[in-house]
Amino acid sequence: MCHPVAVVAMTAASTAMSAIGAIREGNAADAAAKAQAQAAEQQAQAQRNVAQFEVAQERSEQRRAFGQQVAQLGSQGTALTGQPIDLLADSAKQDELALQAIRFRSEIGAQNFENDAALARFRGRQARSDGIFKAGTALLTGGTKIAGQLVPKDEGG
Repeated sequence: MCHPVAVVAMTAASTAMSAIGAIREGNAADAAAKAQAQAAEQQAQAQRNVAQFEVAQERSEQRRAFGQQVAQLGSQGTALTGQPIDLLADSAKQDELALQAIRFRSEIGAQNFENDAALARFRGRQARSDGIFKAGTALLTGGTKIAGQLVPKDEGG
């Protein structure tokens, strides 16, 4: 049979290892969540950068198309008054709506990534808190076992 001091020492060591392991597990999960959040934020920024590029490309295409429309009207001898101007104005309004749609879709996507980042950070904080709670539980459980081992057999029952 093991010496009572050895049993207490092994229980204390086991308790300490459980507590340290729980804290490390929580901290590792928190670090992973922070990395996930950072990646999501980078994706949000990339989404916005892509939108800027797409807007610039669309605007360039719109200018080219507008120029072609004006040139075609001019080559047909159509005066740029009345209905032709109204058609060009309507076309410009539609072009602006297309640009706004690109920006809107991009912002929704970017906000989704930012929400993912916030959720990841929250989960990381929860994991860290859970690790601390598990460590406290391990210490209390171990302390109870140690106390039970220290109570003489004739007093304990």
